[in-house]
Amino acid sequence: MNNQNGYQPISVEVDMTQASSPSQRLSPTQISAFRKCGLRYWFSYLLGWREPPTPALAAGTIVHDTLEALFGLPATDRDFANAWTIMGTIGKELLLKPEYEHLGRGANRDDVRKRADAALTGYFNLEKPNEIEISHADLETDVDATLSGVFFHGRLDRRTRKPIDRVTDYKTGKKPSGAPLDDYVQQVMFYAAAINNGNDPGVEEVELLFLPDKQAVRRPVYPAAISRVTDVLMQTRSDIDNANQSSKWLAQPSRLCNYCPFKPVCPTQQKTAPIPGSSASQNMLSQTGLQRKSAPVANENGGAEFLPMELND
Repeated sequence: MNNQNGYQPISVEVDMTQASSPSQRLSPTQISAFRKCGLRYWFSYLLGWREPPTPALAAGTIVHDTLEALFGLPATDRDFANAWTIMGTIGKELLLKPEYEHLGRGANRDDVRKRADAALTGYFNLEKPNEIEISHADLETDVDATLSGVFFHGRLDRRTRKPIDRVTDYKTGKKPSGAPLDDYVQQVMFYAAAINNGNDPGVEEVELLFLPDKQAVRRPVYPAAISRVTDVLMQTRSDIDNANQSSKWLAQPSRLCNYCPFKPVCPTQQKTAPIPGSSASQNMLSQTGLQRKSAPVANENGGAEFLPMELND
């Protein structure tokens, strides 16, 4: 687990009664979440607690869906005017969904629109989509692989094969520096490892497009990089399974705890907090406005697969 802030991780015993089993498939988001804080991962993925969608999450969903639809058009139609129209339609439809209704009015709606507008405008400053050659099969594609005996699953934003075979991930938040940027690069490198694991000719480069900042980050794919992320995948699988068997999950105190939705029930932050997972803890979380996915969905490899909780976009 990452320990880059000077704080030592703390082992926390939990009540597993209401928790699901860990998913047998690991995604880049799951790996990142667990390595940042195992206890937060447990609350989110095994107990199923979710924050109501934020303006940042809504804007990210809108822009991702807009770019997917844009690349579904003939190249000659991939202009800003069409993208703007598509985004307007997608945005209206999203904000009518029950879970997003609280974002469809007032300051929240303005915040969603501002973030989405900045990201889409930034995208057109980074690329000319009418010049990009891409197959529909390489848009929003599920990627599944077994790496050193560990099941990997993810959904990549885009893959282009000319002039270089490249996997691209859109980011609608600001470009970070240091360890957070390394974490983003690692997440997209997992896709290269999974794709290059089979009979595919192979991804040569990974790319992060930080749309509001109009910045692209690219890294070459080479054997040592693939080996590193494979090791991370194996270690994360082992650490999750060990934590689940012992009922003890590592919490990673840091400055990010001030923004964690589980702070009110975290024993590292509240000395009087009930045992995580207990009825008292669950009741406290239900009173904070969090939502719980009460019926975990089992995937084909066993375990439960939850939608990711965004940690820092």
